[in-house]
Amino acid sequence: MRLVHLSDLHFGRHDSAVVEGLARELESQNADLIVVSGDFTQVGSVREFAQAREFLDSLHAPVFAVPGNHDVPQRDLFLRFIAPYSRYRRYIGFDLEPFHEDDTVAIAGLKTSRRANWRSLNWSDGAISRDQLDRLGDRFAKVPAHKVRIVVAHHPLLHPEEPMAHKQRRVRRADRALETFAQLGVRLVLSGHFHMSYVRRHEHAGEIRHAAPTGPRRAAAAPILVAQAASTTSTRLRGHPNAYNRIDIRDGTITIDVREWGESGWVTREKAQQPG
Repeated sequence: MRLVHLSDLHFGRHDSAVVEGLARELESQNADLIVVSGDFTQVGSVREFAQAREFLDSLHAPVFAVPGNHDVPQRDLFLRFIAPYSRYRRYIGFDLEPFHEDDTVAIAGLKTSRRANWRSLNWSDGAISRDQLDRLGDRFAKVPAHKVRIVVAHHPLLHPEEPMAHKQRRVRRADRALETFAQLGVRLVLSGHFHMSYVRRHEHAGEIRHAAPTGPRRAAAAPILVAQAASTTSTRLRGHPNAYNRIDIRDGTITIDVREWGESGWVTREKAQQPG
């Protein structure tokens, strides 16, 4: 099975050449499912959502998506507090925490964006609630053990090893969430928000600080791979070029290729793998 993981498209602050190149690139990838981990828009306007919908309609595979913090209206405070996801539901998808299951995988979405953050002045920070983790447990409880369990969220659960160009917080309750994921048998977590490409691994006893953030690497068997996608199409780059993750799942083995945009088009920059 092949998944394509996109994130932080930021229509309204997108690079049109990258968008056009991405559409051609994805047509050649023969993906079974395209996963988008939030931030379809820049300020959550109707125009930006319409652009995002037009892009999604051009793709040749079904889309699994969760909202990001930029998908909550930035300038219309009335809508932000009264109906924060009304535009997202109209243009992208009604379900804010979708669930997909087939013969190979079970994928659960977690909505980590919030209309406001009462613990911080930075409303872009994300959170995971205890109720969300309980619902996740209920969903995965019905999934056969042989299927690869995947969680998709917008906000990251692990920081990168390299210095960040723009310091940001992990999602609130990240450690509790990772512990819960390990107990539930989750193998892969996909997210974005930082506009950085990296893959980390997490074991039940805690985080393993292993592997350089750039260059080829092979992750040893561990309960969870945490894969971050850079901004796939926006001009808001933070030291990492536009990129997406191509994920192949075969016989329980997860292989992640980072596909990066450059002068010669899309090229594979690095690879991570977790044996089954």
